[in-house]
Amino acid sequence: MEKNVSSEIKRTAIRESVKLRLWGMAAGRCEICNKLLYLDSHYGDDANFAENAHIHAVGKTGPRHDSEMTQDEINCVENLMLLCSEHHHLIDTKPENYSSSFLIEQKLAHEERVRRLTEIQDGNSCKMVTFFSNIDNAEIFSSNSILKRAVVKANMYPKQDDPIELHSGMVTKYRPSKDLMQEKARDLEEQIKLYFGNIVKKEDIVAIFALAPQPLLFKLGSLLCDQLNVRVFQCHREGDKWTWPDDCLTVNFQTFQSKSASDTNIAMVIDLSAKIVDERVENVLGENCSIYHLTIPEPNRGFVKSIEIQDDFIHSFRALMEKIKNDNPKAQRIHLFPAMPASLAIRAGMDIMPKVDLPVVVYDQLAQQNSFEETIMIGG
Repeated sequence: MEKNVSSEIKRTAIRESVKLRLWGMAAGRCEICNKLLYLDSHYGDDANFAENAHIHAVGKTGPRHDSEMTQDEINCVENLMLLCSEHHHLIDTKPENYSSSFLIEQKLAHEERVRRLTEIQDGNSCKMVTFFSNIDNAEIFSSNSILKRAVVKANMYPKQDDPIELHSGMVTKYRPSKDLMQEKARDLEEQIKLYFGNIVKKEDIVAIFALAPQPLLFKLGSLLCDQLNVRVFQCHREGDKWTWPDDCLTVNFQTFQSKSASDTNIAMVIDLSAKIVDERVENVLGENCSIYHLTIPEPNRGFVKSIEIQDDFIHSFRALMEKIKNDNPKAQRIHLFPAMPASLAIRAGMDIMPKVDLPVVVYDQLAQQNSFEETIMIGG
């Protein structure tokens, strides 16, 4: 009589040591949907809802069975997934949709995420803070899962489930004007006073996610200042919105003076996202002005791919601030005309030192016409 190998394997129980290892590798969560498997989601009762699912089935007629696998191989941790009952049933009743390669990929990705998260030390926990003002579809950029993925990829983990929303209670879509921009800046200052010091402590790492008109981003940076441990994230046009890509690109920041006509009427143009010609500055300040630029060879909106690029920008920004002050000892303020990625506007605001630097008047293109208008002043 032929020996039924599949039956023998089926009668062999999975070793407790293998079950415990699998539970630990999966962190007690479904390796497909990430559902917590030791707590009832409705009543909150403790229980074990986990099921040990085989990628390659035990029985010959089972889903994804591999006849070349031995008994030990079928019941080893590499061939097992910790699943909720729903997904265990799904992968076994529709094996044509859930191949072994797909399930192995899911298993490895989940277990790698668990390993990565649990390796993060407590000193790298952070408070997530968002500020979204005057943008469409803010919910696309503020998804908790997207923000958390960005934080984890940056080797941190969030202390709270939901981010602190500095725009909470504000109208997030409006037609900007100088008066309204100044009002929004005051509202932002009140929000910072409300949250920072009470909920966000000085010793906390703060992960900032922000999209807003550039004057408000400068204002946000100045309120955070450079004395807090702040990590500013950049929203990307491709891939995960806020996750730093793996690219290791460098950027050549350039500073130069394009016009010298006054030692008191001084403009700084930061044209990184798009080129700003001097004529647009002269239309605001008059022809009797001196103009300095901080730019890159080909201005564009997508070049901020790493924190190192942010740091390089700040180095150039700081050098230009010092140069303007030293070149123009009679100047009382700097007129700033920005076209730059959001994270760099925040970082620049953080770098402005009110007791050392000249006050900075931030301009913005508020109307549809191709002109700048004065909005708020940082420092002074």
